[in-house]
Amino acid sequence: MFLFTRAVLIVNVLFVICKVARSMQSQLCEPVRVDNHDYTDNNFVGSEMSEPPNKVAFQISAFGQDFVLDLHADSSFIAPTHSTFGMPLVSERADLRRCFYAGTVNSDPLSYVALSLCDGLHGAFGYDGWEYFVNPATDDSVFSSARRSAESAHLLRRRANAELGGNGTTRCGVDGGPTPEVARSLEKFKRSEEAKAGDKTTAQRSRLKRFASVPRYVETLVVADESMANFHGDDLRHYVLTLMAVAARLYKHPSILNPINIVVVKFLVITDEDKGPKVTGNAAMTLRNFCTWQKKMNKNSDKHPEYWDTAILFTREDLCGASTCDTLGMADVGTMCDPKRSCSVIEDDGLPSAFTTAHELGHVFNMPHDNVKACEDVFGKLQDNHMMSPTLIRINRTSPWSPCSAAIITEFLDSGHGDCLLDQPEKPSALPDILPGVSYGLERQCELSFGTGSKPCPLMQAPCQRLWCTGKTRGQPVCQTRHFPWADGTACGDGMLCMRGVCLEDYEVTRPKVDGKWGKWGTFGPCSRTCGGGVQLAKRECNNPLPDNGGKYCQGVRVKYRSCNLTPCSDTGKSYREEQCEAFNGFNLNTNRLTPSVVWVPKYSGISPKDQCKLICRANGTGYFYVLSPKVVDGTPCSPDSSGVCVQGKCSKAGCDINSAPARSLTSVASVEGTIRAARRFLAYSQNPFMATTLSSCFQWVRPTLTSANVAIREW
Repeated sequence: MFLFTRAVLIVNVLFVICKVARSMQSQLCEPVRVDNHDYTDNNFVGSEMSEPPNKVAFQISAFGQDFVLDLHADSSFIAPTHSTFGMPLVSERADLRRCFYAGTVNSDPLSYVALSLCDGLHGAFGYDGWEYFVNPATDDSVFSSARRSAESAHLLRRRANAELGGNGTTRCGVDGGPTPEVARSLEKFKRSEEAKAGDKTTAQRSRLKRFASVPRYVETLVVADESMANFHGDDLRHYVLTLMAVAARLYKHPSILNPINIVVVKFLVITDEDKGPKVTGNAAMTLRNFCTWQKKMNKNSDKHPEYWDTAILFTREDLCGASTCDTLGMADVGTMCDPKRSCSVIEDDGLPSAFTTAHELGHVFNMPHDNVKACEDVFGKLQDNHMMSPTLIRINRTSPWSPCSAAIITEFLDSGHGDCLLDQPEKPSALPDILPGVSYGLERQCELSFGTGSKPCPLMQAPCQRLWCTGKTRGQPVCQTRHFPWADGTACGDGMLCMRGVCLEDYEVTRPKVDGKWGKWGTFGPCSRTCGGGVQLAKRECNNPLPDNGGKYCQGVRVKYRSCNLTPCSDTGKSYREEQCEAFNGFNLNTNRLTPSVVWVPKYSGISPKDQCKLICRANGTGYFYVLSPKVVDGTPCSPDSSGVCVQGKCSKAGCDINSAPARSLTSVASVEGTIRAARRFLAYSQNPFMATTLSSCFQWVRPTLTSANVAIREW
């Protein structure tokens, strides 16, 4: 179980003004729509518009620059059949899915934009080392009507992406390392790294051991409790979906090395606490209550359109961990697809809660923190600007996910733990996807984080880097920050928007989507065995080009493999699996049930097919058995009575190319002597009732007939 915690820095107003007044920039501006359009109303939620445009462009002039935001509708994070239950919301007067847009600024491929165009521009964008946040100006004198237009006065703020001091925000209060299984899996990455020490590319280091790139759809239940409804009122659904849009966009970044799609299939608002889960300040108990409650609410079949793979609860309750009440989120690790435990609890702390959501979902996907020793042993000391960093000051916009996070989620999915994510929901509608800072300006961001009445600290904001807001402590005016940046899309200058803590030209945030394509196959790597039939792998990268700006990740086979070193090993009388178990002799798992001289032997009976390629060994002379390694060495037979061999933890058919159907001879063995020789050759390879000979670098499997006498094959 992991906690996400908060650290609040409070300083005297005068002190803060002296420290950072010079780096804050903000300007009033009027976004102008510059695409060819016939619409006179830019509110996008009005019923008078039969269909919002799929593409739209705005120009914002501020800070001596022109920012052209090229936007496209993007609502892929909301399932078309998603439903909302609970209190009636005024915002349901229109389909909020048409609000959300994403794109680029000034056609810069490194920029980004995430905006809502409903009731003005709300959200953020990043461009040229700056983060920008834009929102409608709130001065009542500016507007003559209650509804804001996208082409009316807006406030644009920016800040530079300078290195920030301080300790940042502690994200998870539990300083836990990865599970032993994760650590052992990373050991395989470490050995592969050492074997190819001359390879210096990060992408190649982090994309080992992959089979097929298959789209995953995380069908999500989103729940908001009564405290959320009371605080956000009519804007609740739009606000929560904005958080989910930001989280979904993070999971579409190519640095995660997998096609992950976060899709909301159901949205619930709990207005009667007696009908919802019990929410208290005890984060662990709230998580348990919510997990139990959502399990009862879920459908029994994954085929049902409202079945969810994971559930997320948003609350304004002040969550507390074991020793502090700075907790912002909690989730169990590695529980995706577990109907009872695949859930998270998020304390709403303003727009940065989107990062909390992505972080906690990372734990559900089995990701530990980046600073654990297992990650450092394989990938070196990682920077603290990735999503799974235990502290967060800013997000690396070019690589929000670390190589360790990408490796672990890949291992998790390739091991079959994410199979519930393979079913695709109904094709999403073309729903708007805009940056949160467009929908929620800087003042509203302060109120969301620090309460009603909180405002941006005057003349002291470093654009986009940290959100500083006013408040009072012991009756004294203070400026305070949670160390999170301004929301993406917040205006930060003339034609500038924030994006991941950087103030960028608006055109950098509106570039088009680019779908990824496979590069060329690499060469085959070393053979897993020196004799007896091993396996060697070759891989390819999704880098020709890399996906960009929310484009699709490559689909298809990522790793291919073939047999190698088929010469039989010297006959030791032991199977290869026996030798692997034997390597653990004397390892008693630090339990008094086993002696220091324990001898390990393979366990075959009672093993399910999905576990055949795990190294499950039994303490000889006892009934105790354990998984000593999550995977046997490639080339190990799946079981004594199987013709398949294990490749990267999966049982594969043992044909010429390993994954093809094996060639089985229908001819009886002519002589006892020939049978014995064939049996010896095969027993040296797999120790099972089949016999094997090598034929043109291909396994040929032969089952002896009942008339073939004197063939001694070991009973298992």
